[in-house]
Amino acid sequence: MDPQPLSEAQWAEVGTVIKFLSLALGFALIAGPMLLTAHAFIPSAVSTKTIAEKWNRFRAPLYFVGLVSTAGIFASLFMASQNIQFIFDMYPRWWQ
Repeated sequence: MDPQPLSEAQWAEVGTVIKFLSLALGFALIAGPMLLTAHAFIPSAVSTKTIAEKWNRFRAPLYFVGLVSTAGIFASLFMASQNIQFIFDMYPRWWQ
């Protein structure tokens, strides 16, 4: 099966999908360190008295940013999945 070349509109869809996937990666690079810091680093350092107890107040904003970024990951992946019609146009019968 020989795929058909992509049209200009289909290339625009490809660009949109790449933008949403890049956005999901950006959200992941923000969410990971925020949640790790809020859930692991700060409590561990406070319990061993490496840092002062006042650092616990930074956990709530870090959790908030991490959870909003996690929601952004899912939203970006959903939006990317809504723009993949070019794959079905290029390969109408993908199982062969």
